[in-house]
Order: sequence, then C-alpha cells, then structure tokens
Amino acid sequence: GRMVDEFSSFARMPKPVMERKDLRDTLREATFLVEVSRSDISFERDFDDEELACDFDDRLVGQAFGNIIKNASEAVEARQASDENREDGHILVRAHRNGSREITVDVIDNGKGLPRQNRAKLLEPYMTTREKGTGLGLAIVKKIMEDHGGRLELHDAPADYHGGRGAMVRLVFPAAAQTNSSGNDAEQEIGETGAQAERTA
Repeated sequence: GRMVDEFSSFARMPKPVMERKDLRDTLREATFLVEVSRSDISFERDFDDEELACDFDDRLVGQAFGNIIKNASEAVEARQASDENREDGHILVRAHRNGSREITVDVIDNGKGLPRQNRAKLLEPYMTTREKGTGLGLAIVKKIMEDHGGRLELHDAPADYHGGRGAMVRLVFPAAAQTNSSGNDAEQEIGETGAQAERTA
C-alpha cells in the first residue's frame, strides 16, 4: 500500500502553486507531526528569529519536510535496533537564511547514517537502503526541490553532533527578496523609475 501511494505521488506530482509564506511555519508543522508519534526521540529546533520568506507550495514542501524528518526517525530506530548501547535518539531541525539569496534547512540525526559510496544514487527512484523502503521518498523530495528552484544535499552529521554519527539532509531554497525601510523592492523600483522620468522631462 505504501509503495502504491508513493508511486502515485511521484508519477502524478502536481505543479507547485507558489505563495509567499514563512518557511518556518511549514517546518514546525511537519516536525510536530512526526514528533507526536515518536516520544522515544528528542527533537530540537533551531530557527532564525526573523521571518524566512520564500515562494513555495505549502502542501508539497510540507510533504518534503515530512519525508525527510520521517526518514531521520527511521534511521534512529534502525541504529537503536542494532546498537547494544541503545543511545538516545536525537533529531535537530534547523532553518537559517544563508546570505540574501538562500534559505537552508538541515535535518540532522544520530541514526545509522548514509552509505559513503554511491550516496547520490539514493536520490534516484527505487533506490533504498531500508528493508521496507520503496526508494521513492528522496526522489519525491528531490523533484519537489527542483520544482522550487532549490536543491537537496546528503551529508554526514557534523562532527560536533553526537559524535558525528548519523546523517544531515540539507534542503536549499531560493529566498524571497528582503524588504527594506523604504518599502519593498517593487515599490523602490517604481519610485526610481518615476524620478528618472521626471529628470528626463
């Protein structure tokens, strides 16, 4: 049933309906939906204090976030099942503006980690390292990110995060133009055009 659902999602991926929103709201909701069913994992959030404005399809990006966070929880579960030490599970979800043009969302876990060889193949349809995986989850996320002008990256967890054991999945979105004290960019451009016309006249 899960394979049929994911195949349908991948084969009939709708075109994004873009709307300017705060990416943090969608990320909070997606994190919460996984968190409520995984009381055995400690979830942390690290978001910018200021709005992370971006043009995106809330439903599709919410699905992408949900896939990545769910994958992280399953990676933690898989490590715990094979680890005698039973180290507590941790997932960090962070979102920050990276300069003026990009917003970076990282989902970091202390799970079983990603394979070092042929890692990029995990983004291809039907490639999976999980016994019950369909191999479509990351392919769906990759397609959603490409449709939003962004990208999906697979990394090892940072060395300072629970000993560097685990994975970090990074989603990079194009940021919406920031407003300034004189109004938004469009208003400023109109003002400059008008001033130029007056000088020409």
